[in-house]
Formats: sequence, structure tokens, C-alpha cells
Amino acid sequence: MNTFRITAVCVMLAATLSQPALPAWGHAALVKSSPANGASLTKAPPVIRAWFSEELAVKGSTLKLFDPRQKQIAAGGIDISVKTHVVMKIVPPHLAAGTYVVRWHAISADDNKVEEGSFRFSVGAGALSPRPPAASLPPLHLIAPANNLRLRNPVALVIETPGDISRLTLGGGMAGMSHMGPQVHLHVVVDNATFMPWAKQLTSVGSHRYRFQLPSLSTGTHTIKIYWGDNTTHKPAGAVQTAHWTIVG
Repeated sequence: MNTFRITAVCVMLAATLSQPALPAWGHAALVKSSPANGASLTKAPPVIRAWFSEELAVKGSTLKLFDPRQKQIAAGGIDISVKTHVVMKIVPPHLAAGTYVVRWHAISADDNKVEEGSFRFSVGAGALSPRPPAASLPPLHLIAPANNLRLRNPVALVIETPGDISRLTLGGGMAGMSHMGPQVHLHVVVDNATFMPWAKQLTSVGSHRYRFQLPSLSTGTHTIKIYWGDNTTHKPAGAVQTAHWTIVG
């Protein structure tokens, strides 16, 4: 009887160990894009695609294309021809010479976690020629977190500027769109990922200070940069503030 019980337990244990491990829940991250981030093209792409690290929810996951004046000109979503639902695409209209931004909003299929980001590309030989700001730039400072800190997710940064933030971010008045004032808007770069926050994504936390919540960061050391980026080229139009943080969990 004891021998029978021991044998049964061993069989059950072997069966359990032979089962594949359940996948750990993660969050969707951009793996690659076409055109690649920062690409300079001689002609406009017929299709814009973005590949992600895991399956996305069909409902709510979107790509949006913005022209050199930051006007949305096209939108797309899950590429249904890819059964794994890890690709989103946009079929753009005719694109004139200039620099374009693709903003992605990805919802993980397993836990509905939302991640956002962007990539950009240029069309035409003169697309990357820098255009100087129309007026002097307001100061921009990274207040917190301080440089070389060890942090845990979630991480929020605090910036300080006396400028009218509603006109210096996407979704606001954006002075550059009316060709009055500094033709720039806020850029936040984490390693190779560029974020261009909308005005509604910034929370006022004091006089001339604003808080921006970053997406969950992987463990390890990250380089963060903030600057006013040219509305057309997205290159820094002034001083770049840089910090290095180590994420420990």
C-alpha cells in the first residue's frame, strides 16, 4: 500500500513538472517600426507598421500619425492579417517632405496594461534641416528625481519652466503651429524612446512646475533627457537636461 502511494505521488509530480510554465504577465513594448525611428526616406512609405513584444488588445490599441505641424492626419490599429495581434499599422495619405511623428497607444491583451510612446521619420532631402526657433526659448529644468538615484516604479519626473506649458506641449495651443513664439514643444527621451507629452498629461505641482508620469521602466540604468524640440525636426532647439537613474524594481 505504501509502495502504491509513493508511486502515485511520483507520477503526479512528474506530470506536474512536465507541464510548460505559465507565461509571466508583461507589458507591451515597441520592438521595431517601419520606418525605423529617426529614418530619413527619399519617398513616403505606403504603410507604417509597429511591432510589439506581446499580444495587444484589438479594441483600444492605436497608432496615430502627425504631420510636421503636429496635426493628426491618419490613424490605425491592429493589423488583422497578423494572427498574433502583435503588429499595428497605418495606411497614410500622401506625405509631403517633412518630419512625421507616429504616436502609439498599446493595450496588453492579458492584463489591459497601457503603454504609450512614439517614433518619427522624415521624408524628402531637406526634411532634417534644422529650423531655428522664432523667439528665445523659456528656461527648462529637470527638478526631480535627482541624478544618479536608485528608484522603483512608477517613476514621475518634475520639470520647471516659466513658459506657457499649454502652448509648449502637444494638444495645447502650441505656439509653433501659429508661427508665433517659440516653435518648439516638450520632448522627454528615455534611452531611445521619445515621449512628447500632451498638455493634459502634465500635472501642475507648484509655481511653474509640472509632473509627468513615465511608463514602467525595466530594471537597470536608464538615461533621461528633456528639452524643447523643434516642431518640424524634433531636434533639440536649446539646452538638453540629462539624468541617469537606476531602476531596482
